[in-house]
Amino acid sequence: QNESAAQSAETNTAQLISVRDAALSQVQDLQRQLSAVTADLEIARSDTDRAVLGNQNLQSALEAIQQEREAEFQLLEEQRQRQEEAAAAAHAAALEATHEANEARVRQVQFEANEKWRQSQQQVQDLEQKLAAFRQENVQTRRSLDEAIRRLQTTQEDVVDRSLMKNVLMDWLQNHDKEKRKGILQVMASLLHFSDAEKESVNLDSHLDHDAVSTIGRKVVQSVAAPLPPPKSDMENLQGENVREKWVN
Repeated sequence: QNESAAQSAETNTAQLISVRDAALSQVQDLQRQLSAVTADLEIARSDTDRAVLGNQNLQSALEAIQQEREAEFQLLEEQRQRQEEAAAAAHAAALEATHEANEARVRQVQFEANEKWRQSQQQVQDLEQKLAAFRQENVQTRRSLDEAIRRLQTTQEDVVDRSLMKNVLMDWLQNHDKEKRKGILQVMASLLHFSDAEKESVNLDSHLDHDAVSTIGRKVVQSVAAPLPPPKSDMENLQGENVREKWVN
């Protein structure tokens, strides 16, 4: 019995040892697996940390790029606004300069037009004054010549040669100087023996300018001819608008 018990004990012991060894082997295997899983877990954690860090870095990079893009867009927008403001200011300045230039041109043209109008008005006034003077002179001359013709055709006393009167008249017609024409009329009045009243009626001075008379008198020669026959034409109905036509008629 003791041997059986000993053998049974040895058998149990051997079984226990075998179970223990199997359990130890299993524990070792589990430890190895645990170590492998722990290593894999550490690797996974390390990969996760790297991935998270990479994601964070990528997010930071994306945010930095976005900020740079926003800054560039803001800068471009500011540049565009400045360019638009500068272009608008330049356009407004050019428009103002053009407006001022146009106003200056309008003022210049208006001033020139006013100046030309004033000069034209002055010329018109001068021409009107000259025309009035010419008309007055023509009236006076016509009166003098009408009176001279009447005296030549009606008087029988101290007849003046026709060639002499022709020279005096031609000299008066060809001379455009007022003072000389007046002097010629004075000579004509003297030759025709105008009285002081007759001279005043045709606006001639009663006292003759001796220098003028001597100057004009040298151009004519006094002569006496036979008395003229009575006039054949009626002085009141004598045809002609001027002295030359009346003289021919």
